[in-house]
Amino acid sequence: MKRMVLTFSCALAAINMAQAQTSDAPGDKTKLEEVTVFASRAVSATKTDTPLVEIPQSISVVTAEQIAERGAQNYQDVFRYSGVDTERSGLEVRSDFFSLRGFALRQYLDGLNKTPDFIYGSRQEVFILERAEVLRGPSAVMYGAGSSGGLVNAVSKRPQFEFGGAFGLQIGNFDRQQLQVDVTGPLSESFAGRLVGLVRDGELLSPGQKNDKYVVMPSLTWQPGERTEITLIGLYQEEDLGTHTYLPTQKTLQADADDPAIPHDLFIGEPGFNHMKADEYGATLLVSHRFNDLVSFSSSSRYTDQKVDYAEVYGFPPWEDAARTILGREFYVLDSYYYFYNTDNHVQLNFETGPLSHKVLAGVDYTLFKHGRQEGFSCRGFTGGTCWPQGSPPGLDVYNPVYGQPFTFGFTNAYKTESTQLGFYVQDQIRWRDRVSLVLGARNDEATNQRIGSAEFKNDATTFKAGVIAEIAEGISPYLSYSEAFTPLFGTDFFGNHFKPQEADQLEGGIKWQLMPNSLVSAAYFDIEETGFLSRDPNNIQNRLQGGAIGVRGYEFEAILNFANGFGVTANYTDMNAEVLEGTVSQPAGTRVPNLPETIGSLWVNKMFIVSDDLAWRVGAGVRRNGTEVDTGQLTTTPSVTLVDAMAEVRFRDWNISLNVNNVSDKEYYASCGVTTCAPAQTRVIIGTVTKTF
Repeated sequence: MKRMVLTFSCALAAINMAQAQTSDAPGDKTKLEEVTVFASRAVSATKTDTPLVEIPQSISVVTAEQIAERGAQNYQDVFRYSGVDTERSGLEVRSDFFSLRGFALRQYLDGLNKTPDFIYGSRQEVFILERAEVLRGPSAVMYGAGSSGGLVNAVSKRPQFEFGGAFGLQIGNFDRQQLQVDVTGPLSESFAGRLVGLVRDGELLSPGQKNDKYVVMPSLTWQPGERTEITLIGLYQEEDLGTHTYLPTQKTLQADADDPAIPHDLFIGEPGFNHMKADEYGATLLVSHRFNDLVSFSSSSRYTDQKVDYAEVYGFPPWEDAARTILGREFYVLDSYYYFYNTDNHVQLNFETGPLSHKVLAGVDYTLFKHGRQEGFSCRGFTGGTCWPQGSPPGLDVYNPVYGQPFTFGFTNAYKTESTQLGFYVQDQIRWRDRVSLVLGARNDEATNQRIGSAEFKNDATTFKAGVIAEIAEGISPYLSYSEAFTPLFGTDFFGNHFKPQEADQLEGGIKWQLMPNSLVSAAYFDIEETGFLSRDPNNIQNRLQGGAIGVRGYEFEAILNFANGFGVTANYTDMNAEVLEGTVSQPAGTRVPNLPETIGSLWVNKMFIVSDDLAWRVGAGVRRNGTEVDTGQLTTTPSVTLVDAMAEVRFRDWNISLNVNNVSDKEYYASCGVTTCAPAQTRVIIGTVTKTF
């Protein structure tokens, strides 16, 4: 039975979309005014503060106000209306899974690589973010380890020298309760501080599976002078979660009279056994200094320490009886740790040569990633690997599940890896007559990868980018760009073999149209080819195979429109053709790239109404659609899905009451399906919000 508890909650948001709270003097009555929030600039593409209309590349920016307005509950949700393919693996808790232009996205935080490799671990918390930027296409020159399709860069909330804050309590269906706080302000003339934190208690889709989280992010900013700013951000994040379980395709997508459908929230695992506990500690240091109007320096460094305890029982056919009622199951256990150290340092020079103005960036970045793990798994459903000798857990009757049957488990192998990447880059942004922008860049990377006890694997590469954008008429700017990707793959396959770096190149052409203030319409065509992609080993679920090449061609459209009457529109559409150009054992040439919808579309609209100086209200609604996709063997097609989201909000002075409903129709659907299993996606989520600001 579905748990549809309509609740009332209090969520914290320091700023709200399309409105602001102002006071003429201390003690004055709060006055509500309409304010359009529009991100017209971005940092990710060039590592400089540059207007979007001067960057020859497709970029989307999601502000904290938009994150709150659209009811994002996790990091994947943030990009639902930004042309990103989200929720790639359904309700997975191990990480965030999304893709762009046909490739899995790399995650950056405050300009530094957050996930050098796929790891089980804590997910990015959205409440601590000020904004997130989507950078489309290969970006090796600026970042080195970026996806061939692009990357997402989140920006942490930072101290402000004006006092303010908010607190609240959030309660929703799936037994969700969350206490939040965000306070910032000056500590002295040159110091400002901020404290952001939350405590969450809840459940996942399957009853009894935890969704608990604790986050504390203190930060301190020091401004010893008008030219220097130093910020230190601390982070502690603890997650205590259940796990997501896949469901058999025969009883879900292919259910019929012989194979009746099972509940969408059926738990295939073992209560009390399935869990993921992750503890993360981190510290980020941000330093900027402007020597004069011509020369400035910027540095970002972060250290992260994370430990993960993961265990799951999951269903994996074949069936144990002829009637196909008792599903075979396996176990997987993992005890791992990860250490990261990242630093990025660059100097910016601003100067002119005749009619040309230059913004030159020269920098060096470095990543150190240490990973240790011991893991164990049973292998009844497949061959290969080091299997638990005492067999698999008992099967489960999917129509009459009985949990708690005893089984043995343990670790079957362990290893440690250490990887590094050192990059040197240079970029010149050239501006001519405030009409034409030319961006040129080059980079050299040296990367190492070592499984402790074996020889070190080294590789290096030089990558380039070039792009031009010109305003040919008022607000209309076509552009053309070429960019390359070099992505070292840290870690090894199951058998200890090092992966070769993935390489890609892209040609992109498009146009940006700023038809009115606080609005931007853009369209782009892209053509990407990548070598060295990874695919799942059909004979070993813990292994990945490398080889071959894939090509993705397509076009994108994005419109962000904010009208003077308080009406706003955000629209996105992507259409692409992704094909395997050079085949592998599991993926023949000429086949469609698996687990990838060829079309993605979304539309979000909102409207603000100012009733009086004290009272305002706002409504919003969105529709998002993902097209069909196929599995690795091209045998199973996951149907397309269209979902509707909605929100309503009332604000009275410094109190805010809102309600978000995602997947309004409570549609049961699957994020992706294969021959054997399907990944169930999230059903309806209802979150009410009451905010008290001060």
